[in-house]
This record gives sequence, C-alpha cells and structure tokens, in this order.
Amino acid sequence: MSITHSVESPAFGYGRWQQPLHTQRDRDAETIRKALRKAGCPEFRHPGDGFYVDGGHDDGPFLVGCASRTRHRRLSPAAQLAAYTMVLTAAGMLVEPQTGPEASASVLHVRLP
Repeated sequence: MSITHSVESPAFGYGRWQQPLHTQRDRDAETIRKALRKAGCPEFRHPGDGFYVDGGHDDGPFLVGCASRTRHRRLSPAAQLAAYTMVLTAAGMLVEPQTGPEASASVLHVRLP
C-alpha cells in the first residue's frame, strides 16, 4: 500500500529563500523586495543594516523601513530612505512618508500600481 501526499504549490510561487507566496499581498511584498535588491539595496539580516518590508495582512500600504545599527551604519537612515524612494518610484510605485500618531521617520508607506 502506498501513501501519496498532495503538496499544493503556493499560488504565486516562491520568493527569496524559498518563502512561499500564497497571496497577492505576499507577491506584492516580494515585488518591492526584488526592486530594492536589484538596485543593490541590502535586505536586513542579522547582523547588519538594510531594508525590510511589512504589512501583508490588510489592504493598506506596505511599510518599508530602514533597520540601521548606529555602530555599523554605512549610510544614514535618511539617505537609505531617499534611495528606497528613488528606486521604488522609478519602478512605478507610490511612495510616501509614514504619517499618523505612530509614524516613524525611518519607515515609508508604499503602494503598488
């Protein structure tokens, strides 16, 4: 008797490091990551500076932030955010500073077209 397992592939494939992209939001977050990686922006990994993308749980904007440790900083967070803004805007995305009572100067709101 043989047992067969049905493994369903994620609807939108896989992202970097084989991260499953199950929803359109997962895919869109990966689109943001790809644009930044392609431009040479480092992705946050321990230890080190870099960008991160968050906000895949609703239909609001994605949060793109700069994680930076003062002692190991290569560029200022403001310079990193300016670079992210330039890259993402050139890719056709709408980029705005984060607003509201919990706004952070190191986080951007990003929407895909």
